[in-house]
Amino acid sequence: MLDPATTLTTLVARVSGESERCRTLTNDSTRKRWGQYFTGPRIAQFMARLLPPPRSDEVRLLDPGAGTGILGIAAAEHLVRHHRVRVHLIAIEPEPRAHKHLKDSLARAEQALEGALKAEAHPADFLDFGELHLGVRPLDPVDFVIANPPYFKLSPSDPRGGDAPNIYARFMEVSAALLKPNGTLCFIVPRSFASGFYFRKFRRRLHATMNLDRVHLFESRRDAFKDEGILQENLIALYTRNGRARSVTISVSEGERDLDSLFSHRVPRDRVLPPHDRHSIMFLPTCPEDLRVMDVFGAWPDTLASYGLEVSTGPVVPFRATEHLVREENAAGWPMLWLQHVRPGGVEWPLGARFRKAERIRVDAPEKLLVPNGTYVIMRRFSAKEEARRLVAAPLLAGQLPGEFLGLENHLNFIHRPRGRLTEEEARALSTLLSSRLFDAYFRISSGNTQVSATELRAMPLPAPTMLAEFARSLRTEEEAVMRPVREANA
Repeated sequence: MLDPATTLTTLVARVSGESERCRTLTNDSTRKRWGQYFTGPRIAQFMARLLPPPRSDEVRLLDPGAGTGILGIAAAEHLVRHHRVRVHLIAIEPEPRAHKHLKDSLARAEQALEGALKAEAHPADFLDFGELHLGVRPLDPVDFVIANPPYFKLSPSDPRGGDAPNIYARFMEVSAALLKPNGTLCFIVPRSFASGFYFRKFRRRLHATMNLDRVHLFESRRDAFKDEGILQENLIALYTRNGRARSVTISVSEGERDLDSLFSHRVPRDRVLPPHDRHSIMFLPTCPEDLRVMDVFGAWPDTLASYGLEVSTGPVVPFRATEHLVREENAAGWPMLWLQHVRPGGVEWPLGARFRKAERIRVDAPEKLLVPNGTYVIMRRFSAKEEARRLVAAPLLAGQLPGEFLGLENHLNFIHRPRGRLTEEEARALSTLLSSRLFDAYFRISSGNTQVSATELRAMPLPAPTMLAEFARSLRTEEEAVMRPVREANA
């Protein structure tokens, strides 16, 4: 049935070449407008291998964000070669240049698969299939959906968006609705949907009808789409419509080059999707050590609210406050703190000539831009590229910096007590906890975001307030106690 000279690798690599040509001929602004980021051949082959055996001799396969066709063709050829079925591939791609390459790619794939593949390309907007639009023929249900959907934010007023804040999540939702019972959904998407606060309604709806079977995580932010300059943390998610699996397989690789030597383990479904979690967060432990970390945090019922504490974001948005920022080193002004001033264990200010941003804010700046010079825990909202720690916290003590007020830019969060004052002991202890390896490990399990949001910090479990100081002092010993049994078991 299959041309012996045409292997999975050569056919997919040929289509990958079309993707590369399309990428280089399309300018960045056009690709950004379409949310267009092409899948590489290694990832396409890996995703194709994740698809389960078909339930019939003829299957319908949908690629709703087809690009030049690499994912749909990889999946079709895998199904034909390994399961000896006939495949009807529906590929949808509205961007004109990519659609032209898509038609050429599908024609070559049909020829190579010698009658086992029937393929059709549509230049439509896939989200039109999610609603009743005049002139759009509804799609018949499909057995498989495989996709690397577009990626860009949707306006709340966009009728295509539903409750999803990004178009990729809406693609997942519409695709899930088009599946037959026990049909399979396989998507490569940003990890943000798994924990982001604004995706919570989407997660609830998706997991009400879809069973999560497999998640593959890429530890590197760069490698999955390295040619596209993307620093988003990505994952591959495999779902079954109305499935009943009690566990989820979680695997992890650094990037695409080590996909053949990845680590995987099975985790009870309730550990990944706790049924009583009010935000429907997906917890993604990548090793047994992570499960032990979850056990520690699961025993803590307290949060910052239990301590009477709140998290706020720095009020200074630099490009909106340029007239209030002072660059001259010896000029008058209150201290102005940026992300770079916050180091593990302490705040370093000023940085002096080596730092090119304004380190002071005018004393007559609007009150809304200033915070009293008190005691806080200051945290970075963003981690640097591939930084060892996601959580970086430091105590800032009252009087440590000169002046009555401070300016905090909006790449910082600060923990404070709205009705009272944070004590020096509390600030030091909380900073120790939040900067620890234990807390950083929990954050990585529960969040794939490069941004540390105030919402996530509010939800972070903490030991009881009466235990805070003692726990902070003994944290290194506690971490060792949590991690040692797993290291010994894996030795």
